[in-house]
Amino acid sequence: MQVPPYLVNEHYDDRYFDVVNAIEEAKHIFFRGAGIMDILSAAGAKRKEFRIGETGFGAGRLLIALMDFLDKCGLTDIAITYNSVELHPITSERMASILEGFRTEAGPLIDLLVRNYRRVEISRPGWHQVHLTRPFGILTLNLWIGEALEMVHALTIPCDAWFLDGHGPKKNPDMWRRELLMAIGEKTVIGGACATFTVAGAVRRGLIAAGFSVEQRPGVGGKKSVLRGLKR
Repeated sequence: MQVPPYLVNEHYDDRYFDVVNAIEEAKHIFFRGAGIMDILSAAGAKRKEFRIGETGFGAGRLLIALMDFLDKCGLTDIAITYNSVELHPITSERMASILEGFRTEAGPLIDLLVRNYRRVEISRPGWHQVHLTRPFGILTLNLWIGEALEMVHALTIPCDAWFLDGHGPKKNPDMWRRELLMAIGEKTVIGGACATFTVAGAVRRGLIAAGFSVEQRPGVGGKKSVLRGLKR
């Protein structure tokens, strides 16, 4: 399949996501892989707080998919803190173009994200915060403009789950280096999870060294298998 040029990150010569069914791919690999619903459901009627770390914000595809996933989950009073990082931030106009393919599934969510992202001063390094109100509760996006290891070190509270989604190890090896994976392990709560599309041996070994027990799960679309890690 010919990939439209606007879907390719020119810094890594790699597409931002699978062009066939990226929303469902995200739900299978990352949200179900990290067991988000099990953790939120276990909280019962009390306020459910959940912290997520993401390596590679890109065009916000995972964030769109997560809001769609949680909007339909039937739970309320959820407070999501979503910590993400982007070394090469795109404009809001390009974000809208990249996400346009999901308009039938998530048009209002795309408009919501693009409208709020437009206020982010992407030329300024460091943290930028956006608050999004949804039927499930509140989602706070903390977006770090800069390098991933800097973002992880800047976190003051460990995350319950990590979505490792920064292009493939061959295209963007820095996003999968052991130093970064070790830091992610340190900023994950005991019993927390990580999920990723890659099953590369170096990534698996890096996650194990970082304190995760790692297992392969069935993949989705063109992916035969994916990885899930649980922090020991």
